[in-house]
Amino acid sequence: MRISKKGLISILFLILFSFLTIPVSAEEQYIYDEADLFNADEQEELEKLAKQYSEENELSFLVLTENDLGGRDVVQYTEDFYDENAPGYDKKHGNTVILTIDMNKSEVYLSGFGDKQKYLSDSRLDEIREKITPYLSADNFLEATKQFFSEVPVYLGVNPIISPDSIFLKTWFQLLLAVLIGAVIVGAMIFNMGGRVTVKHETYVDPKNSRVVNRKDVYLRKTVSKTKIQKNNSSGNGGGGVTSGGHSHTGSRGGF
Repeated sequence: MRISKKGLISILFLILFSFLTIPVSAEEQYIYDEADLFNADEQEELEKLAKQYSEENELSFLVLTENDLGGRDVVQYTEDFYDENAPGYDKKHGNTVILTIDMNKSEVYLSGFGDKQKYLSDSRLDEIREKITPYLSADNFLEATKQFFSEVPVYLGVNPIISPDSIFLKTWFQLLLAVLIGAVIVGAMIFNMGGRVTVKHETYVDPKNSRVVNRKDVYLRKTVSKTKIQKNNSSGNGGGGVTSGGHSHTGSRGGF
């Protein structure tokens, strides 16, 4: 069967049109730098890092920077962003951790959404925020963001009821504890190797002819112990909550 020149052109046009109409998935964005804190190279570097950390931890790592929050505070702005953009590692409104920087009021807010909230509690986010705040105060926003990326996985790998900064997780403490346990075991073995002591107090006391002849209580001194009550001097406030769209989250807010 012969195909006319006109028919051939029509077929080629249809094939070309089909390729043009195939939907192309947009590259996922992690860094929303509306305050222009990063240059082009830094933003590209952070995008790659955010993607890497997101894939490794099954948790979307997002960074929001703004000069004008449109009359909202940093917490509401973050909540609205989550509701409207529906980020998440494997689904919309899924596992997400967000670093929001408000340059107008010099505030920072860390928030955790989805199933990872139990690992990113308010108190844990407080600890992460306190670690990145010195970089923010020095206007080193690139290093602050990198520190944020590297700190979050540390908390994801530790039981929610234990702080990653706990002394029990320190290598030097574990080595010291092992040495002490070993010393106790060896000491017990040496003690048990010695001869038994067969002389007791009954050896020198005749219970039939011995008794207490006098008893007296002597008041020596009075001891009073005092305990200092620690005060919370943290400058952070504004923990987690629920967005207007009904999505719960954890959070930590503070100035820099």
